[in-house]
Amino acid sequence: MKPSFDFQLVLLEKIKFEGTDVMSFRFSQILDKLEKYQVPPLFEYTAGQYAYFNLGDVVGDPRGPTRHFTVSSSPTENFMMLSTKIRESPYKQRLSILEVGDRVYVSGPEGEFVLPEDYSKPLIFLSGGIGVTPFRSMINYATDKQLPLKIIMFDSNKNQQNILFKKEFDDWTSLNKNLQIIYTLSDDNSNENNVSTTEEWKGEKGRVDKEMILKYVDKNTLNDAIFYISGPPDMLKSMQLLLEKELEIPKERIKVEEFTGY
Repeated sequence: MKPSFDFQLVLLEKIKFEGTDVMSFRFSQILDKLEKYQVPPLFEYTAGQYAYFNLGDVVGDPRGPTRHFTVSSSPTENFMMLSTKIRESPYKQRLSILEVGDRVYVSGPEGEFVLPEDYSKPLIFLSGGIGVTPFRSMINYATDKQLPLKIIMFDSNKNQQNILFKKEFDDWTSLNKNLQIIYTLSDDNSNENNVSTTEEWKGEKGRVDKEMILKYVDKNTLNDAIFYISGPPDMLKSMQLLLEKELEIPKERIKVEEFTGY
C-alpha cells in the first residue's frame, strides 16, 4: 500500500557528522495559504515512530523516490528531523544535495517502537550506530516532559567519532535524574584510528555483553525492565540472543527496531 503524502516539509538545515557518513536533515512544515480562520493540519508523531519521505525527483533508483526513516527529533522540538547514513543509492545521493528551502513530501507516522504508556517499569535501550535515532527522540521527549521513567541506554559505536548526538545525550543526562547512558567502543584501536580525537577514551570498550549489563543494571531492574534494541541486523540478532539465552529475559519484554541501510 503506497502512503498518501499529505504534508510538505521545507529543509531548514543539514548537519554533517564529521568522520562519519551520517547526516541529519531538519525540516519545518510548510503551511500553504489557507482560508481565514482555517486551522492548518500538523504532522503529529509519537517519539520513536517513523515516516515516509518522498523527494519527488529521484532518477534511476529502482526503489523510487520514497524511503522511510525514524523521526530522530522529539515531538517537543520545533522542527522535524531525520538522520541517516549517506550511501551510493540515487535516493541517498539526492537527499544529500538538498538545499535549504527545498521541499519534500512526508506521510505517516507509523511504528510501535515507542515509549510505554505505563511509566512504572524501567527501560533499557541497546543501541548500535545509526540505530540510536529512535532513542534520541524518546530520550529528548522524556527529558522535556520530565517523565517519571527510568531509562538506561547502552550505546555501542566503532569509535568516538561515531557516537552520534553525544553532546545532546550528555546534556539531557544532566537534566534528567532518571537517565543513565553508557557509551562503549567496539574498536579496540579507537584512539589510534580516531586521529581528530585527542582526549583519551575513559568509557567502556568492547561489545555490550552480559558482564557489561550487570555492571550497570541491578537485579531488580533487570527482572522488571523492558528492553529496546535498535541497530543493524547482526547487532539485533546478537543482542536478542544475549537477552534471551544469557540473561533469560522473556520475549514479551523485548522490543526491536531493525536498521538495514539503503
